[in-house]
Amino acid sequence: MRIVCQKCAAAYAIDDRLITTKGVRAQCPRCRHLQLVKREASAASVTAPPEGAAPPAAEPKPPAAAPAPPVAREPRSNPAAAPAQAVPRNAPVAAKPLEAQAAPKAASDLFGDLGEMPELGPPGSVDPFANLGPPDTKAPGSLPADPFANLGPSVSPSAPNKGSPAARPGPPVPDAPGIAAPAAASAPAVPEDPLLDFLGPPPGDLQPEAPRAPARGASSPPAGAVSLGRMSARAPAPAVKQETHTNCRSCGKDLTDPFDQAMGVCDDCKQRDPAGARESASVVVAPDVAAPAPAGGDLELPMMSSLDPASASSGEDVSGGELRSAGATALSPDSRVSSVKPARTSHITAAPARSAQRGGGGGGSRAGVVGLLALAVLGAGGAGYYFLVFKPQQEKAALAAQPAAPAAIPPAVLAAVDSWRLQFLELDGTSAEHLAAGQKQLAMDQRVAYTEAEESFQQALLLDPHSADAIAGYVQALALGRGPGMDDTSFQEARELIQAAQDMAGKTPALLVAHANLLLARSRQAGNLEEAAQLATSVLAQPVASDAHKAEAHLVLGRAQVATSRELANQEFDAARTLAPNLKRVDYYSALAHEQAGQYGLALKQLSRRMELDPQDWNSLEAAARIYVEVGETGRARKLYEDRLKAKAGDVSALLALAELRYQAEGNARDAVRALKDLTKNASRYGPRDASEIWSHLAAAERTAGNDAGAVKAATEALKVAPAMPEAHLQWFLVALAQKDAAVAREHLKGFQGRLEDAALEKVLEGRVHLLEGDVAGAQERFQQAVRLDDRRMDAKLLEGVAAASAKKRDEAYRLFYPVLEARDWDPLRLAPRPALSRFWLRPGDTLVGVDNVVKALSDRPEDVQPLLYEALVRFHQGDRQTAERLLQSVVEVNANSGAAQAYRALIALDTKAPQARGFAERAVGAERGLPVSRLSLGLAQAAAGDVAVAMRTLQSALDVAPKMLSAQTKLAELLVATKPKDARAVLEKVVGLDPSYFPAKKLLFKLDERG
Repeated sequence: MRIVCQKCAAAYAIDDRLITTKGVRAQCPRCRHLQLVKREASAASVTAPPEGAAPPAAEPKPPAAAPAPPVAREPRSNPAAAPAQAVPRNAPVAAKPLEAQAAPKAASDLFGDLGEMPELGPPGSVDPFANLGPPDTKAPGSLPADPFANLGPSVSPSAPNKGSPAARPGPPVPDAPGIAAPAAASAPAVPEDPLLDFLGPPPGDLQPEAPRAPARGASSPPAGAVSLGRMSARAPAPAVKQETHTNCRSCGKDLTDPFDQAMGVCDDCKQRDPAGARESASVVVAPDVAAPAPAGGDLELPMMSSLDPASASSGEDVSGGELRSAGATALSPDSRVSSVKPARTSHITAAPARSAQRGGGGGGSRAGVVGLLALAVLGAGGAGYYFLVFKPQQEKAALAAQPAAPAAIPPAVLAAVDSWRLQFLELDGTSAEHLAAGQKQLAMDQRVAYTEAEESFQQALLLDPHSADAIAGYVQALALGRGPGMDDTSFQEARELIQAAQDMAGKTPALLVAHANLLLARSRQAGNLEEAAQLATSVLAQPVASDAHKAEAHLVLGRAQVATSRELANQEFDAARTLAPNLKRVDYYSALAHEQAGQYGLALKQLSRRMELDPQDWNSLEAAARIYVEVGETGRARKLYEDRLKAKAGDVSALLALAELRYQAEGNARDAVRALKDLTKNASRYGPRDASEIWSHLAAAERTAGNDAGAVKAATEALKVAPAMPEAHLQWFLVALAQKDAAVAREHLKGFQGRLEDAALEKVLEGRVHLLEGDVAGAQERFQQAVRLDDRRMDAKLLEGVAAASAKKRDEAYRLFYPVLEARDWDPLRLAPRPALSRFWLRPGDTLVGVDNVVKALSDRPEDVQPLLYEALVRFHQGDRQTAERLLQSVVEVNANSGAAQAYRALIALDTKAPQARGFAERAVGAERGLPVSRLSLGLAQAAAGDVAVAMRTLQSALDVAPKMLSAQTKLAELLVATKPKDARAVLEKVVGLDPSYFPAKKLLFKLDERG
């Protein structure tokens, strides 16, 4: 009949004969549920044996002798406990005294105490063969038992599936020597189950299973039930007396060999009929007998996982050699029950095959050995292929299928986002949203938009530190927005971020363009222009680069070539304009290229067109105002800023620019101080950047006006707002330098070092600090480095001589001063290059402040006028022309033939427009005609007197001995403008090419452009 577990719904089929009229208590092996099973109404017909079936054989009595050694089992829940002794399946069950058995604990309810079965665990959670230990092969005091004896009934694979026919008995197997024959013994009494007394006694044809001693550490089954579980031992098969044959069943030949008698076949018949021999050599099949019912009326149900419908129907043993309960037929497996059979089997399972091999002989045995060897070789090969080929391939495929783990965030990115986090305490939106906003702001191409884009990209990177696009956008906005005014910390941080982004995403066009623009922001540093051009070229070589990135690359190439070739630069700008017509910066940089070439009119026209298209473009407005100042049109520059204020009242940038124009270009420092003080009254309304710029410009204006105390106070306020502001540190440094305070100067030197955009100037100022500290060698080394960085810095050469004079090195000081004095390699009318407008403001002679009377101290007697001459030279370049004139006159009084003294007196006279200039110059040429400065002074004096032709010849003679003298070339071009404008333009463009900061030449070129 079919039984379904009330708890887990597992289905089983059992023989109706096992169920009594009152029912039995059955335990589900899967979930260990106990339930009462009663016979159905039609059970009588089911339990009746079929016609013609042999009656079931009587169960043999268990032997009285000691059983074979039990199979050792490992404890399931307590590994430390001693292994329990279990009775093998084939061993006869010996009767034991009732007191020797552990009395099972009375059940507290109908289902027994299920909590005392920890070894069972949840269904499907325990390996049914996990605790089978190695079999004992010896029992104390007895010979080894045959582990393959009395294995119970087995069904031949070819047996028909019709009822339960009796199997053909095989030849008897002799008992092993030393094993006692089974003796009849009464079945031990089973403890009564007080809860199931109503079931009555068990059927007479069913005998209870002999109890076994429970393993230590395992709980007892409920009273009246047989706890089978996964490792429960089934009732042993009854011992059947096996038949022996004295004659061959095929040919009738007498059999003398015990093994042949047991098989009933002779060797000749085995050779003729191998199939029959193999059939005879199979395990002896005993007649089918009804399995005894469990004690107390309980019934064991077979597990569905060990039943195969096909094999069940054919009668095969599907448990790997284990016997099922008689009459229990497998149904089709339930979908909720696992049908996977355990791979690991008991060592008893293969016993029949081993028994047959051990007892057999001849070709069948050899064939079996060969088969086993072949199977072993195939198994080894399969295992080798699995572990060496298949498994590595599967692991590799699994790893490839797994999603790639996110790359680690580079340390440079972590450091940057950590420093930015405090600026954006409340972040809203996603990284993609901030990235899109930053790109939109960057496309506006405006100074204010660059600052906003910079913040948007910072927020995008904070939300997604792996975003290479956010890094590229941030560096691009930083380079275009701050430009040369970028501080060293931000510049270095940007370079590290670019490198980190390239490590994460590779050298994408966006990263390459941003890196190139960053390098152009420090174009005066050696190698930056060349590296930027290489990066732009690599962008153009990438097929994945968009037109926008290619336009940016052409713009970078044009900016890099402005200083060397205006034509090539303009070609690059035209290519950029073709690829990106809306790229506004093209017009701006194209105007700068025209300025670099001396075409100031064209440059100003392009900037004006740019401002018409975008009135908010501050960069174009600032560049146009600067050009106007450099060409001497300060009034036009002022008008640009005033127009900006009319269009945008209260624009702090325009107000600051007007104040800067007053004290740097117009020489009106006092008005600038007043305007800046008015702005400081409302400094709290402005942002930190604007407020710090107001205080910094006020410090510079106060120092220019001669108020050092006011300059220090304003610088202090600027540093409160922006502690790292280099402009404020520079103004305080210059005050300390004039006051000869080495400690304060050293402190503020650190505040602007590496941030002045002029490495040669930084070396000059650093050397001044060493000179104040008394380190003459260190000071001279810095001055020499400055000259190597920029050979136009005549102030560095003068300071080197001052340093030698301070160390009382008279001859060395004279040797250093003389090249400056004669003006062969230096222009006497230009101390050093300087911008017309700059946030790093220095007056023309600020680098020489504080070195008064150092050279004069070398004179030890009145007639020693050489130190006075060089002291006058220092004062002349400091801008103290009165003191210089007095010293030069003292020199001439002692030595009237000093051509250099007469020449510098002529230059001072020309500056003040005194009529004695030509006489001083003529005496200078008469005394020392070979001195370039003497010829220059004479040519300038002749031009001032209106003697143009003579002046041109004199100036040309000065250029013959001093080709680098820019003042002589400019004056000569000025004299050619009226008669030969083209020649004049050629000379002036040559001068501007040699020195773009030489303003006299720029002024003349602008006038030529104005004239057309």
